[in-house]
Amino acid sequence: MEEKNKLNELHMEVARLRQIIDGTNIGTWEWNVQTGETRFNERWAQIIGYTLDEISPTNIDTWLNFAHPDDLAESERLLNAHFDGHTPFYHCEVRMKHRDGTWIWVRDHGRVVTRNPEGLPEWIVGSHIDITQEKREDIAAQRLNKIASSVPGVIYEFEMDDDGQMAFPYASPGIADIYGVTPEEAMEQVDEVFAAIHPADVEYVEKSILQSAQNLEPWVAEYRVELHGQTRWVSGYARPERLNNKTRWYGLIVDSTDTKKVSLKLEESQRRLKQAQTLAQLGHWEANTETGDLFWSPQIFEIFGFEPDSFQPSTKAFYDAVHPDDRKRVQASEEQAKLTGIQDVEHRIVRPDGTIRWVHEYAHVVPQRDNADSSVLIGTVQDITERKALEIRLREQSNTDALTQIFNRAFLKKLFNANHGRLNDNEECAVISFDIDYFKKVNDTYGHAVGDRALTLLAQTVKEVLRSDDVFARMGGEEFMIILPGTTLSEGYCLAERVRELVEYTAISTRSGVTHITVTLAVASYSMNDSSVEDFYVRLDDGLYKGKREGRNRVVLVDNEEA
Repeated sequence: MEEKNKLNELHMEVARLRQIIDGTNIGTWEWNVQTGETRFNERWAQIIGYTLDEISPTNIDTWLNFAHPDDLAESERLLNAHFDGHTPFYHCEVRMKHRDGTWIWVRDHGRVVTRNPEGLPEWIVGSHIDITQEKREDIAAQRLNKIASSVPGVIYEFEMDDDGQMAFPYASPGIADIYGVTPEEAMEQVDEVFAAIHPADVEYVEKSILQSAQNLEPWVAEYRVELHGQTRWVSGYARPERLNNKTRWYGLIVDSTDTKKVSLKLEESQRRLKQAQTLAQLGHWEANTETGDLFWSPQIFEIFGFEPDSFQPSTKAFYDAVHPDDRKRVQASEEQAKLTGIQDVEHRIVRPDGTIRWVHEYAHVVPQRDNADSSVLIGTVQDITERKALEIRLREQSNTDALTQIFNRAFLKKLFNANHGRLNDNEECAVISFDIDYFKKVNDTYGHAVGDRALTLLAQTVKEVLRSDDVFARMGGEEFMIILPGTTLSEGYCLAERVRELVEYTAISTRSGVTHITVTLAVASYSMNDSSVEDFYVRLDDGLYKGKREGRNRVVLVDNEEA
């Protein structure tokens, strides 16, 4: 009876073990290392898309044939480490070929349970767990992190519960550029993020979040942040979703400072435009060059600023609206159209309220159906004022240093070469060349952000003491030049000395306090003894080098006699 009870308990234990294995969806394997014999359960075969009967009879080659060739070396290394007693278990993640041709991932785990009389491993038993989905999610997460790290701004996940508690479950590394905190700091202390928002915009941001949570509409906001003593604009967009007692947003925040600056500058002029005007506003027209009759579509009335009820279009009325300086150009394009059949011209118009707009006209000459000797122009007109303004701004930017907003080397070189060192051949012209002393040390000590701030403050300081017709340019790096028309050499020297003192006493804020910079300057006037502009540059450089040899933070007067 006792033996029967033990046998029943053993059967029950085996049954429970099978239930556990079935319940955990684990594939099991047994392998006799010495003979190659293997035993797999049904789940082991199901993981790779087969039944056990379909892959029977089995041996160690069954495993080798289904395993990815690139993973076998690592599996063997880990097995040998376990066989030699260096690890308590064999553990490896490998790929196996599924019946449908794809590669699935399994977590392979095992342990030696018997050894032969010589101590060599005999039976090792283990399990296979399908971790394909886990691997895919891990790969997807890694790919997301790579993408998030390369995207300007911060990609984030933000949540707020019904009690108003907020958190950042995820933030890409770009959050440091926006808010000055690491992703880990954002997750632990969300207040640090909101502390970076401009005080005047905090209420607006909080209200926009609450409104998005209430109506589950996308969160869209533009606001200021204060970081490292600078105020910048950022733009955010996120889509919300409701989860239990929380609202969660997934979105992106980017630095929009440059765009906002342009927008603010254009805001005043944009308010004068009618709401219906856009850069793509087009109207069509038809003109009879013989009779002067002119047809306008409603959009052209809007472009030209006329009311359709009180204005009758005509060729004369059109020419009256063309800017006086552009009328010859328009007439020439019409004459050319008689030869080529195409009119393509850009010109200005003067609206009744006195504002000037740019338009682009494009038309084809079409013969009259009932009169072969007569023709009409059929075309379009488009308001291109904003595009023209952009072209002008781009031309200005090509001559302007982006950081300091003064002229750049390219502009100064064009100006200097064109005028042979003078802004007016009939008057004297002094030139000041200078650079910042030990500027590399400033960057190395305080960082390039402080270096940029030093360059900007220097430019602002110097501009305040210059006249409207003086030309101030950044030649590159920490080098600058000033052209002073109608200025004697001695007057240029006095101004240079004033610049030196102003720069020396200009305070530059850093994280560790306030620092100062100095400049070394050379002053010269263009001499007819200079055989070229390059010779003049050499004289100025020699003056600068002399000032540096003598201790820097000084003004060196370069006499024409040195030419």
